[in-house]
Amino acid sequence: MSTIQADIEARLAEAEPDVEVLLAEVVGTSTVRVFIDHPDGVTLDLCARVTDHLAEVREQYALEVSSPGSSAR
Repeated sequence: MSTIQADIEARLAEAEPDVEVLLAEVVGTSTVRVFIDHPDGVTLDLCARVTDHLAEVREQYALEVSSPGSSAR
């Protein structure tokens, strides 16, 4: 697990305990991309809340929060 992912998981553990961080990675030198999941699904509102909880990360990087999308069955 990357350092940035461990940091983001720690920041979200109390604020959004049901959010699973599937992947957090630094892209290039200025962007952090975070893929999340939630038992009830990922909504735009959830992505916005996660973004708000990661204000300190946003001070250093551009932040992209999304889900990997639904899986084909």
